[in-house]
Amino acid sequence: MALWSLLFGNFVIGTGVLLPAGLLNVLGADLHVPPATAGLLLFAGGLVVGVGAPVLAGLTSRFDRRVLLAVSAAIFAVGHGLAALAPEFWSLLVIRTVTMVAAALFTPQAAATIGLLVPPQRRSEAIAFIFIGWSLASVVGIPLGSILGTAFGWRATFLVMAVLAAVSCVGVMLSLKPGLRVQPLQFSSWVAVFKNPALLCILLVTLLSMSGQFTVVSYLAPILREAFAATPNNIALMFGIFGVAGVLGNYLATKAIRRFGVDRAILVALCFLIAGLGMFGLFFGNYIMGCIACFTWGLGTFSSNSLQQSRLVVIAPPLAAATVALNTSAVYLGQSVGAATGGFAIKDGISASVAWMALGFLAVAIALSMTATRLAARR
Repeated sequence: MALWSLLFGNFVIGTGVLLPAGLLNVLGADLHVPPATAGLLLFAGGLVVGVGAPVLAGLTSRFDRRVLLAVSAAIFAVGHGLAALAPEFWSLLVIRTVTMVAAALFTPQAAATIGLLVPPQRRSEAIAFIFIGWSLASVVGIPLGSILGTAFGWRATFLVMAVLAAVSCVGVMLSLKPGLRVQPLQFSSWVAVFKNPALLCILLVTLLSMSGQFTVVSYLAPILREAFAATPNNIALMFGIFGVAGVLGNYLATKAIRRFGVDRAILVALCFLIAGLGMFGLFFGNYIMGCIACFTWGLGTFSSNSLQQSRLVVIAPPLAAATVALNTSAVYLGQSVGAATGGFAIKDGISASVAWMALGFLAVAIALSMTATRLAARR
């Protein structure tokens, strides 16, 4: 029951974090801002979580996990409720930026809590399992948010998000036992991480792979509208295809860890990312080929993130609390870097260049991933 509540919590957090991507067209039209400006919702949120995740991990390491996770979900609920009432774009940006502090807390601490719930030999699988929630966010949350936004407006969509976060808060309180505490993070743990070249390479892989993806996904809705002549339903369908592939890829990743090992599994996931984004750029403007490209890309998107979490835990179990927090930080900093890069790419017009920029990040990520494997083997 506890794992399912953490999975649902990650679904809610993932949906809230990615929500603006599906609502960018509606938000921009209602609040009278261009796509590049609306993309600041993703940029600012990613920056706050990226910087805040490791800092908050240290400041809250002595807190009861049940209380900490429940409070995080409650902040997420209140923040989305207030966002629905924002009178204009800049107040919405401020509210969302503060709300994202909850994401900085929940996602890494949910992963760190796994060590208190399952035996060591099941930790990698359990972490991958709760991150299925992120895949479900893209499969259900983002397409549904896009449809709701088109039908009822973005404010109603944010209110639905607030209700789901409140449900997550209750679920955490009911399913987790009180008194769950991780070992307090010491300064020496952070030093040990930054002195380990294999861990640093893995964290850079997360940063670069997410930067590449969010270069495109941050602005996927306006890209599809302008370059692919996609209707709102076509856009929601594309997000749905992307998300279905994400869930399938995450499921296959949990199986691949046992058979091939986490290093080979992450390499395959990164290859799917490159293949999918390469197809997206090569057939830019063709909706059918775009769907195939998004499916291929989706097979690697969320599985690569959950595999990276597992990889860090396997290499240095005593440093898991620090590395999981830093990996979450890298995810969100990647979102921020990608949103900024994509905004730069489309500011003078939407073209296939946005996909080629994304591929540059991913090529370097693959090289660093193979380097990390070699470094870990030496140690």
